[in-house]
Amino acid sequence: MIEYKTIDAKALDKLDPQQGLILDVRTPMEHAEKRLQREHTIVPLDELDPNDFMGHHGLGKEANLYILCRSGKRAAQAAEKFTACGCNNIHVIDGGILACEEIGMPVEGHDTEHGAKAAGTRRPISLERQVRIAAGSIAATGALLALIIAPVFAVIPLFVGCGLIFAGITEWCGMALLLTKAPWNRQTPVKACCSVETPSRNQE
Repeated sequence: MIEYKTIDAKALDKLDPQQGLILDVRTPMEHAEKRLQREHTIVPLDELDPNDFMGHHGLGKEANLYILCRSGKRAAQAAEKFTACGCNNIHVIDGGILACEEIGMPVEGHDTEHGAKAAGTRRPISLERQVRIAAGSIAATGALLALIIAPVFAVIPLFVGCGLIFAGITEWCGMALLLTKAPWNRQTPVKACCSVETPSRNQE
């Protein structure tokens, strides 16, 4: 079975852009908040079809592909999809965008210091904060209903708590995915240094 490789942020920073393609598998909203200031492309993990992606970019099974997410977990899931299709030069960027920012790689977006200054008072609430607000509101409502109406409503904060634990372990959060589809979170694709793609089956 083909296994993917890992690369740390320092090695990625020294990498010649001609040596491979960087793929960001985060959501468009996360990408708008913070992204690399170098050539890359973005396809959210839940929309990723490895065969469509490789065909769209004219890449063979031997091509070098460097996969990025927030901390590395979703990138590993994406890498497994590619290796299952026979791609054998797949690299997961260890530590994700957080590690890249930590070593000083140039990043941009409205959740960075420069982006915050540019946005001023119009800076949007980050997806992570929106999840906290939504989860806290639902849990508090459930607890209040359990106290006032019936104890059975205590299952609501229990469900929310289990969901947050699951999200912390797997880095997959259903609430975050729902929030990214909210009207106020719809992002205009950023084209300065990257492209936002839709799998080819949706383009037909």
